[in-house]
Amino acid sequence: MSPPMFRTVQGVLRRLWMSRRFDFEVLPAQSSRQLLVDVSVIMQNDARTGIQRVVRALLGQLSSMSLPGFIVLPVFATRDHGYCRAHLASDGAIKVAGATAKSRQRVLPRPGDIFLGLDLAANIAPHNEWEIESWRRQGVAITFMVYDLLPLNRPDWFVPSTVRNFTRWIGVIARQADQCICISQSVEQALAAELSKRGVRTLPEITTIPLGVDIAASFPTIGLPPEITALRSWMEQHRVTLSVGTIEPRKGHRCVLRAMTELWRSQPGNNLALLIVGKPGWKTEDLQEELRLHPEHGKRLRWLDSASDELLAEAYAQASGLIAASYGEGFGLPLVEAQAHGTPVLARDLPVFREIWEGVFHYFSDDTPGSLANSIETWLGSAERTVSLGADDLPRWSDSALALVNRLGIKSALIRDGGRR
Repeated sequence: MSPPMFRTVQGVLRRLWMSRRFDFEVLPAQSSRQLLVDVSVIMQNDARTGIQRVVRALLGQLSSMSLPGFIVLPVFATRDHGYCRAHLASDGAIKVAGATAKSRQRVLPRPGDIFLGLDLAANIAPHNEWEIESWRRQGVAITFMVYDLLPLNRPDWFVPSTVRNFTRWIGVIARQADQCICISQSVEQALAAELSKRGVRTLPEITTIPLGVDIAASFPTIGLPPEITALRSWMEQHRVTLSVGTIEPRKGHRCVLRAMTELWRSQPGNNLALLIVGKPGWKTEDLQEELRLHPEHGKRLRWLDSASDELLAEAYAQASGLIAASYGEGFGLPLVEAQAHGTPVLARDLPVFREIWEGVFHYFSDDTPGSLANSIETWLGSAERTVSLGADDLPRWSDSALALVNRLGIKSALIRDGGRR
């Protein structure tokens, strides 16, 4: 028995056993076509990372759009039940649709509906592939958002379960997707190569959409820490270099810390400081301990491991510059979010970072401590604050959503809140 077939049988048996826990409500069929937007992961655990920001922002924009002939319906699945309806609250919270906590409203697909795998549900979609395949046979168009292929290409950066789930998820895409929408041309090329390598006879349509820069349109978290006055004073007293991202192997925090440590060692009076904004991640426990115990911690080094989006936006606005030292990305939201605040960016010389904004960012290749330290000083000495949000060449999330519905073949979308067409 093939692995997908085994998971199908396993999933059906589990479903039969676990379904007794839920009360499934019977709903009338929709009169409009349905855009079924998968939010399976974010509604259970919003990690507040880049992908989750994309999901929140696009779901919010889709829900505020007028799509003649369509209804936007958030849906979710678990290993215990198939796809059921969810509800997007006004504050951005995604909740189960139903009368009680045990209630579930099954999705009733019809020919002409569209399933949009907006969330990266790599740990869920493989267990529900049989349902996705059934929908496809009924005439539902199957589309997946693809954010990157890093767990396949660099498994050493991730924990084994992530690599395993992601590999299965790509298998689902290879077998079921009619279309894949990527967040950069770099991801588009990598996905086409991966699917071709897997022997997919007919590749799905693979396209891209731009990502927005306006944090305010992504249901941002609000709240400032009790020590905000001291933090603001610290930022005013220093030339603050900002690093944004979960503390995980690929983000490059280690090389940035080494370079800054070299600067601090060689120039004791230098007021250049490093502010790291990112949650503790995986496979970096030694680095996290080093950050907490560093001699400059609380002086020229600070790590905010639970910052709200409100605080992040303030950090962008006040920082002297952003360092994007990641070894691999599907896009790089912090770069464009920094650009929206006019904050200079020093980025590792990756093709995807060239693709985002060629000619605007500064780049480095050598990340040895001495060389990167020199690059940082040279960059900050020459960098000037650039355009701020509102310039015509900065895409908003409303632009992203409009591009998305156009890729889905929904041509006559209007933004209700007056966003740009």
